[in-house]
Parts: sequence; structure tokens; C-alpha cells
Amino acid sequence: MLINKKYVPRHQKTFALCHWMNAFAFFMLFLTALPLYSDTFRFMYDVFGDKTLMYAHRIFGVLFIATPIIGFFIAREGYLLMIKEVFRFGSKDMEFMQKFPLELMGKDPEMPPQGFYNGGEKMNIALQLALAVVIAVSGVILWIGDSFLPAAITAYAIPVHSIAACVCFAAALGHIYLAAGVNPDSLHGMKDGTIKASYAAHHHGAWVSELISQGVVTREEIEQAEKEDHH
Repeated sequence: MLINKKYVPRHQKTFALCHWMNAFAFFMLFLTALPLYSDTFRFMYDVFGDKTLMYAHRIFGVLFIATPIIGFFIAREGYLLMIKEVFRFGSKDMEFMQKFPLELMGKDPEMPPQGFYNGGEKMNIALQLALAVVIAVSGVILWIGDSFLPAAITAYAIPVHSIAACVCFAAALGHIYLAAGVNPDSLHGMKDGTIKASYAAHHHGAWVSELISQGVVTREEIEQAEKEDHH
């Protein structure tokens, strides 16, 4: 049954909470590290103190690493589904990626039916997961420092950590733009765990078909929601 005759249940609320916690931790990590890379942000040392920013960076680093671990306890279903979907990248996902630039240009290409995550989301998740591991491992190496590890390892960890963080930040900005600017309906799923049935049918048709076959919703409900949304 649709929620309010309009929305399809999509994400666990605890999964959405972990998403926002992880995003918050990452952007605070980026913010507290800025004075190291740009003189423009050196004033933050004067305002907060370099030691304060260093400790804050470490605290947010712990939160960044702990969030997915906590997620496996409070939102296990969502995390397991996400990982499973990422490793199910097939021909329909490739076709989606080929046609997606046309959608960005304002056109409406006929997309192949997508599952719970579309091809673009799968690629973004895979990239972010890989970068998060690199950031976490290199960050721990830098935290431990030369006291426990050879200086050469620490030296290599600095550029690796920095480059991974920059790429991750750029990917995050792209993710925000696509979610909030291009497909704002998808953002609703990270607010209360639901998305519009009309959006789901258009962007995640294969997943909606699964919901219908499972008896979660009916095709008539989806079609009615699409009609009302187009009026």
C-alpha cells in the first residue's frame, strides 16, 4: 500500500540517519583540514587554535569510521542491500549510464528499468566506498604517525589521504547537485524514507515491479499516483 496514496517506502529511517551522520562527519573533516591546504582559511587557527582543529578532525574521523559500523547494527537491511546492489552492475546499468548525459541536458531518453539503485547511484556508491576506505586507512596511519610506523609509510599516506579527500569532496558535490538539483524527488528518500511513486516508476521501474510482485503495492496504485502527479 502506498503511503498517503503517493509515496513508496524506500529507505529505513535509521539508514537515512546514518547517511546524514556520515555526510556531516565528512564535511566537518574537510572543513577542519582546510587551513592545512590554503592560507585563505588560516584564520581558523586564530579563531579556534590549531590543536582544537586537530582534535576536532580526529573526533570527526572517528565518527566517519564509526557510522557505517553502527549502521550495520541499526540499519543492517539497508547496508546489506546497498552492498549487494553495487556488485550487481549489469547491461541495463551500462545503458543507463550511456543515456544519463542526455537526461542532464534536459532531454527525456527512454531509460531501461532500474533496480533499487540505478547505474549512476551504483557507480557513486562504489566510488565513495573505495575512497572512504582509503581516507580511513591513510588517516589512521597519519594519526599513529612515525612513532609506530616507518617514516616512508607516513610520507606516502599524506598525499594519498589528501588526493582521496579531494576526489571524495568533488564526488560529494556532484551527488548533492544530482540529488537536490536534477532529481529532487530522490532527496525525499533521505528525509523520511519514502519517494514519490511516479518518480520510483520512472527511475526504478524494475524495483517497483519487484514491489508489485511481492504485494507491497499494486500496479493500480502506482498508475493512479502517476496520473495524479501529472495533473
